[in-house]
Amino acid sequence: MAVKPMQFPKGKDVPCVFICDSRDNILNDDFEFEGILRLFPLVKQQHILTKKVRSLRNVALCNQILQLAGISMVTGQNWRTLNFGRNMYGKPECHEIKGLAFNMSNSNGRTALYLDNVSDVGIDLASTQDCSQFDDEDYVCTFKDIFAARELSSLEQMTPGAARDQSFTHYWSLKESYTKLTGTGLNCDLSEIDIGVLQPLRPGDAVQIIVRQISNETIVFQSEWLDDSTVVSICKRKSAYEEEQIIPMFELKVAEIVSLLNSTK
Repeated sequence: MAVKPMQFPKGKDVPCVFICDSRDNILNDDFEFEGILRLFPLVKQQHILTKKVRSLRNVALCNQILQLAGISMVTGQNWRTLNFGRNMYGKPECHEIKGLAFNMSNSNGRTALYLDNVSDVGIDLASTQDCSQFDDEDYVCTFKDIFAARELSSLEQMTPGAARDQSFTHYWSLKESYTKLTGTGLNCDLSEIDIGVLQPLRPGDAVQIIVRQISNETIVFQSEWLDDSTVVSICKRKSAYEEEQIIPMFELKVAEIVSLLNSTK
């Protein structure tokens, strides 16, 4: 895993990805949780508290502080002045920033934020733990409709086990990151997002970058395993003169994010 420890990049360091783990003990402390929650207006507090399970409330709160801190860090704007809404495709946007796209994802206790100086981006975290929750060991057959022919064939040739779970999860994260890039969501025909045959990407491997033609557009994907069960994939449209580059990922601790937010008057 090439995720870097806490650093505070400036705007010139965009693109970047911030990742935070909501399973941090600080969020399980009622006093600390309430203190962080009070950073937000009552409507936002109530939205977070509607989550019935504590772990989901922690994820929701972590998502909110990461969004504010990440955008504030790369733009230099006071997080208290940032206002968020959704565009015509339902994608989140910040009214105070122009020329900076962002997207977020949650999975397996982690939340991630991808920022880039382009019009649109997509990110998805996916976990192999979901595979173990499927009732049928041959779950690939159950989900066959979401795969293009070459994708399905490559998965069907694999025996059930960890390697197949990882490949399935990798495909899923790539496809969902693309739907978040386009704003179509999972209601689209996922089989038309033809990633093709993937080179195996396993936990501990280096970052993988792939370029694909999808719907007459050149899309650059980047994937990396964060641990043995969670993969992160990001994507954006490739411009004619742009070279592929590895987009850095930074791990932020909850306490450090909160300290940053509290230091801003």
